[in-house]
Amino acid sequence: MNQFDNIDIIDGTARFVNDHQVEIINQETIEGNYIFINTGSTPIVPHIKGINETKHIYNSATMMKEEKLPQHLAIIGGGYIGLEFASMYARYGSKVTVFEYNERLVMREDEDVALEIQHILENQGVQFKFSSRVQEVSNQNEKVIIQYSQNDVGYIDHFDAVLLAAGRIANTDELGLENTGVKVNQRGQVIVNDYLQTTVPHIYAMGDVKGGLQFTYISLDDYRIVKDHLFGKQERTVNNRGYIPYSVFISPTFSRVGLSEQEALQQGYEIKVAKIPTASIPRANVDGKPEGVLKAIIDKNTDQILGCVLLCERSEEMINFVELAMNQNLTYQDVANHIFTHPSMSEALNDLFNAV
Repeated sequence: MNQFDNIDIIDGTARFVNDHQVEIINQETIEGNYIFINTGSTPIVPHIKGINETKHIYNSATMMKEEKLPQHLAIIGGGYIGLEFASMYARYGSKVTVFEYNERLVMREDEDVALEIQHILENQGVQFKFSSRVQEVSNQNEKVIIQYSQNDVGYIDHFDAVLLAAGRIANTDELGLENTGVKVNQRGQVIVNDYLQTTVPHIYAMGDVKGGLQFTYISLDDYRIVKDHLFGKQERTVNNRGYIPYSVFISPTFSRVGLSEQEALQQGYEIKVAKIPTASIPRANVDGKPEGVLKAIIDKNTDQILGCVLLCERSEEMINFVELAMNQNLTYQDVANHIFTHPSMSEALNDLFNAV
């Protein structure tokens, strides 16, 4: 146990004894007036025959500990985590094959954006098996044998390693929540109110364990909500923190905030769409990174920015400016006429929003 003033850090596995007590397994039982659950999430292990017995099967955490580069890597799942590892290992020099159950990538994104991501990764050497289902894995010497179907036709292929990227699940199974009044939903995520209180008011849940967006900075902002609820004016909630951007670290980075085009139409907005290729940005060409596309969705009646997609180098920085503009209720014209430094990637926002 390490001690820093009034903070004790205890290494161990904890389980609830009741609403006020937590047992540190094989150590001690501690009690608190307030308890905070922030146990995160863990990668899902899909129901595939042989998955638990086969060697050289990894998840996103164990894969990063490997020191040997697989010559041929299979990735089961074409979501954001799968795409990040696909881009990463393709650039390392591995041959990468991605098995995706759907007929295209990232179904929550607009099809034109998803196709642009696909083409970029294919140019990096990534191969995609769409409409595929992995049915069984096994070993043959040091190889992993994958049996899968694609469009109802069966295939067998050999790989050096397999990465499971089928999503993540909240870490609640071993918490002993059955000993408390804390409730979880059908996905095992802790149920919370707008202030992140569980169904036991003095127990709070933050981060991945409560579901929703699974990003480190969400957990950080959850802390701000809890702090304000306990010691502030109780003004911050999960519903008033505004638009939240996210980035997927493929190469180039994919970033988005707000609604996609398809989401805006589904919600009944009349929209205007602006779109420019990354190749039109001077700085992208100076850096030799012309791949990608920039896209903005505008409310036709109010000129408010409904959403923005940036598939380009440094988009993880640029998207924060767009998010701030949206949360400050700026119009697209305000961004179109903003003065940016030159040559920079951010000045592309002038061209994007002038293209409306």
